[in-house]
Amino acid sequence: MAQAIGGPARSKIRELLAIPAPESIHPTAVRRSPLCHEGSVWSERIELDTLDGDTIPCLLLTPDDPAGVDVIAVHQHAGAFTVGKSEPAGLTGDPALAYGAALASAGARVILPDLVGFEERRRDWTDDPAADERLDALFRVSNGSSLQAKHTRDIATVTSWMQDTGAVGTDLGIIGHSLGGQVALFSLAVDPRLTRGVVSCGIGTLASFESERIRHNPAWFVPGLTAAGDVPLVASAVDQPVFVAAGHDDGLFPLHGVQQVLEAFRPGILTTEVFNGGHAMPAYVLDAAVRHLLRERNAD
Repeated sequence: MAQAIGGPARSKIRELLAIPAPESIHPTAVRRSPLCHEGSVWSERIELDTLDGDTIPCLLLTPDDPAGVDVIAVHQHAGAFTVGKSEPAGLTGDPALAYGAALASAGARVILPDLVGFEERRRDWTDDPAADERLDALFRVSNGSSLQAKHTRDIATVTSWMQDTGAVGTDLGIIGHSLGGQVALFSLAVDPRLTRGVVSCGIGTLASFESERIRHNPAWFVPGLTAAGDVPLVASAVDQPVFVAAGHDDGLFPLHGVQQVLEAFRPGILTTEVFNGGHAMPAYVLDAAVRHLLRERNAD
């Protein structure tokens, strides 16, 4: 059903990203190393080798009393290239963004990958990681792809591994803040294996970024996306239940652009929280995100 509903828009996003069906993207090798048991959660280090010859380092958090829900938790950007998966795991960075740890404590099995360029995947080409990121994005565009396509392929690799190792019938959600929310949105749009999602301060239109001259992360700039319908096209391809939180005064995502994207989601799938504040995840928004991702199982 999801494939049929998402049909044309989903196919168009895959075309713009120049990626195959996400179901066909699997790790070529996997390495697992146990780390520790803290409280009610086991942690492991997972390394997933990708089809393009890369490796995705991840943390896996497994609760003692699982709720039957798996979640991919994607970190933010914030220009903090030394910080990636460890922030949503609650190991460093902003404690308010420890949504991976919060989900694991609530009973979800959670995997936290480093996106390319962050933490264990820093490029270190020059002494300017932001310039390295832009250069990487431009090289990918010149090769007919994009940095967002790389992120989406990597999340598809993680999704395949979580499906392969999860119990039959387990829901698989995705959550992210800022860049993580952006990546979650694109992944929901192209991959029907994801059953629900949370996007925190991660939606807006390219047109609004241009009109306000906002210097965003270069993964936003997918060749052909503006002409095809801008980010509302991506939202229209999503048919999974999704919770979107946005700050009324978020300087990175002008509210008029956020509203245009919100209006593009299909009827009946969207829960929205536009809060008074900026680019943040207030505690009550995190609580709502956890409830959203665990709601179906907890209601059983």
